[in-house]
Amino acid sequence: MTSSHRADAHTILATATLATHRPLLAWAVGITACGHAIDPLTYWRTRDASRFAPDYTGRTLPAGRMLRLTRARIEITDGGLHQPLRLAWTDLGNVLDNGRVTDELIWRCEQAVIAWRDHPGGFRGAGWNDVVDGCSRAGEAVWTACRPADPGEQLDLFALTI
Repeated sequence: MTSSHRADAHTILATATLATHRPLLAWAVGITACGHAIDPLTYWRTRDASRFAPDYTGRTLPAGRMLRLTRARIEITDGGLHQPLRLAWTDLGNVLDNGRVTDELIWRCEQAVIAWRDHPGGFRGAGWNDVVDGCSRAGEAVWTACRPADPGEQLDLFALTI
């Protein structure tokens, strides 16, 4: 994932409102919280988006917001929001089911997970950082390929200045 995709996701999460394009918000959560190769690979094999769900985890976001992930739902709170933004895990699954995930992207995830599982030093040792980076790159490549278009955002982000 390039830093521009990471920055895009953080900007979307920091500025989202109830009017934000729901698939775009789900994409931003997915690429931020489910970027390891095992996440899209597991979904691809099971088609069960609830497999992404942790018991509970949270992370801070820009603009004083918090991303909370539970088995029940995804929630963005605080900041200038009058009420929390909520997504279901199926919203993330719908993003991955948009027809842009290729066999090559899934193969890259499989290879990254195999390298992770079979690393000779366990979860440390020589080359471990490269394995972790490979898992991140493979998973994030899937999310990058699935980024939905938001007509309003395209007008704002890609406007030419003359």
